Amino acid sequence: MKTVTFQTEGMHCQSCETLVTESLTDLEGVNDAEASYKDGKVTVSYDESKTKEEALRSAVESEGYRVI
Repeated sequence: MKTVTFQTEGMHCQSCETLVTESLTDLEGVNDAEASYKDGKVTVSYDESKTKEEALRSAVESEGYRVI
């Protein structure tokens, strides 16, 4: 299991957090995801053999938020 934290832009409420979290946890291999609009961060624990960091970034960006 690997854990990565991304800085993000664009989340401004709890609904944003929920969208990002659900998008990430829908990916195969993601064990846990936590988004914080207050901190502008997303932390994800995942199995590197089942998904890649780029897929995680894409999941966040597909919801309209920017990974920086």
